[in-house]
Amino acid sequence: MRSPKGFTLVELLLVTCILALLAAISFPLFGVLRKKAGLAGCIGNMRLIGVSLNVYLQEHNMTWPQEPTGGFTDETEMWRWWEHVMADYGVARKHWICPSDAASNTPENLGGNTFTGSYVPTMFDEYPNTAFRWKQPWLIERAGYHGGTRGPNMLMPDGSVTEGVSLPQ
Repeated sequence: MRSPKGFTLVELLLVTCILALLAAISFPLFGVLRKKAGLAGCIGNMRLIGVSLNVYLQEHNMTWPQEPTGGFTDETEMWRWWEHVMADYGVARKHWICPSDAASNTPENLGGNTFTGSYVPTMFDEYPNTAFRWKQPWLIERAGYHGGTRGPNMLMPDGSVTEGVSLPQ
């Protein structure tokens, strides 16, 4: 007597139930992994800008980039100026935007005429070594993009990226 080929209805239902259970368990994990990847990308961007700022300082007598005389007329002009100043040091427009900053990760912002970054540089005076004299951050995220009570990331002069002040819930 030959055994029939194929699966029984019970076997198919069992496999379907197991797959549904695995999917239900793993879907929340994807969100957690996406947030961790965004945080890792953010820290990587900030460290790249920090290394580039150190190279800039070494090439300019340890003097921090100074904004043009008369300041800026709007925020886009400021971001374009920072983009221009740091372009020769390997910092592209995309590096100024946190991967978790949904409002700034738009095609218009990444390649258009307007530009708003996620990291605000500290403006130091024109004297050499000012950027190293205090434990003041070089870059601060504009917001806490990484959820929870985690505050904005800050790039410190020693190259470390730390959490900011906890945000109220």
